[in-house]
Amino acid sequence: MRSIILAAVAAAALAGPAAATHIPAVFSGTAADPDGLRPLVDEFRDALGPLNAPQPLNVISGGRRQIDWDAAPDFVSDPNPFPGDFFNFPAFPRARGIEFRETGSTTGFELSANEGSGTPPLFDLDTDFQAFSPQRIFRPVGGDTFDVLFFNPAKPDERATSTGLGVVFTDVEQEFSTFMEFFDADGDLLASEFVETAGDTELSFLGLIYDAPIVSRVSITAGLFGDNVAMDDFIFGEPTPSQNVPLPAAGWMLMAGLGGLVAARRARRPVA
Repeated sequence: MRSIILAAVAAAALAGPAAATHIPAVFSGTAADPDGLRPLVDEFRDALGPLNAPQPLNVISGGRRQIDWDAAPDFVSDPNPFPGDFFNFPAFPRARGIEFRETGSTTGFELSANEGSGTPPLFDLDTDFQAFSPQRIFRPVGGDTFDVLFFNPAKPDERATSTGLGVVFTDVEQEFSTFMEFFDADGDLLASEFVETAGDTELSFLGLIYDAPIVSRVSITAGLFGDNVAMDDFIFGEPTPSQNVPLPAAGWMLMAGLGGLVAARRARRPVA
């Protein structure tokens, strides 16, 4: 199943000013293989804008950056741990302006090995996982939750915000086991969406895009209830240093006065 949700809000006014003002476009769907999922992922990419090179440029207006994991060297892949700040580094090709941090019981991250490396690919679970963009995939270790943070690609210590994030998941089999929560720079919840379930080894995609770079952090829960979930591509709006983010409009107070209930309109259509 494939769907593009053009307006997705439930009680947005209760979640804070930014949530009531900025309504995200939500891209969500599943497919049995990469070819089936690619049209949806490409629509998400196109909505974010052109791909920016992984260079440490201070400010780029618009566009997107992404991680398909294959730019990472073997020494940060299975059986070695993957450092969560690997792509928050001011040099080509690591300058992506994104960082992964452990939450809950998660103790680290790991990246699957390439074929021929001497370590089995796909964490030796090829009957559970497949890659969307061959051949590496990613997962947390020790737990099922982690945060995604955005930084200025030229200044790794300077926080930034993004217009949104989309992630390819593999092997999401249990309903409500996997979801993403989007937060603004004040820590207010902007939106929370579940990842759609798919069959064994199949692929799911979930991505949200806002009309302004207001996303500061995305919390990902990948695989509650013992569901064995991994991820492939991370696609996100160009990280924008905080001082360059426009202030939200003041119209949120009117929406809050309506009781905070905004009906979600969902436009669904099957995968071609």
